[in-house]
Amino acid sequence: MRVLICDDDEDIRVLYRHAFEQLGVEVSEATNGNECVDAAGRDHPDLIVLDLFMPKRDGLSALPDLRRISPTSRVLVVSAHAAVDVFDTARSRGATACFDKLSFLPRIPNLIARYGPAA
Repeated sequence: MRVLICDDDEDIRVLYRHAFEQLGVEVSEATNGNECVDAAGRDHPDLIVLDLFMPKRDGLSALPDLRRISPTSRVLVVSAHAAVDVFDTARSRGATACFDKLSFLPRIPNLIARYGPAA
């Protein structure tokens, strides 16, 4: 299984990377929406963990391109600052599911089982 973590916060990327790798998942990283779109087009990951608020290009504006260039990837939006209406917008642009950053880390094992390639 391949996961692309897209977040501008290095500490968050390290936490998520460690959690996924402990479960045998191959992980790549991006620090903004532009890098995420490039990496998704190149690697076609099974899962994309996408922060919404980043410099250069945010996750909301990257979502339509991610859906177009990697249509089989599941996109899990994770944000510390998103309101319900922002998550609704993310879903309307192709997000598979949306999570608060505080609750995301302990959910990773279940998310792999639910959205992984064998799911």
